[in-house]
Amino acid sequence: MRYSSHINVYPLIFFAVIMSGCAGLSKSYPERSFYMFEVPPVTVKYPRVKGAVVEISRFNVSPGSDGKEFIYRTGEMSYESDFYNQFFRPPGAMLTEVAGRWLNDAGLFQDVFGSVTQADANYFIEGNVVRLYGDFRSSPKAVMEIQFLLLKYTTDSSYDDNTKIILGKNYSSEIPIASPAAGDLMQGWNTALGEILNAFLEDLKNNVN
Repeated sequence: MRYSSHINVYPLIFFAVIMSGCAGLSKSYPERSFYMFEVPPVTVKYPRVKGAVVEISRFNVSPGSDGKEFIYRTGEMSYESDFYNQFFRPPGAMLTEVAGRWLNDAGLFQDVFGSVTQADANYFIEGNVVRLYGDFRSSPKAVMEIQFLLLKYTTDSSYDDNTKIILGKNYSSEIPIASPAAGDLMQGWNTALGEILNAFLEDLKNNVN
């Protein structure tokens, strides 16, 4: 009888090991977090220039930063993407919408439209996001650089044939952040975006009439 009692112990031990392993796997994965751009409110507003109607094209984003995952610079030539911290939507689409609302609130243009509308515009803004990452090589900071082009419609030709570039400039900002946490990085990007848009607006007021 002792022979059979020793044999029955092993299946119970095996079952306990399997169940403990499954329990450990079920609680080891962190949840993903999603973030959106929120530019600081406009601090200086300008009178609207009568007849100045601008169309904003969707921003282009440089390869490597055009996905939704956050990008971190960890060395001179090394970068990492973060699967668990992402933009809620592709950054180019969000930046286009946020910049359009901010420019409308700032004044200067009589009307601000997106490229999907059929409005007749005489000014056109194109944005190219050159840099968008968290620089974690030493003291963490949020890095953003956007190239803006302002084009003006010429009265003797159509937009597709001929427009004049009256402003083309790169605007960059690097904001120190409290920690490399995703929430601090997003806050830093929002601050950087506000700085860039304010600098762009200062140049716009000298070129829109």
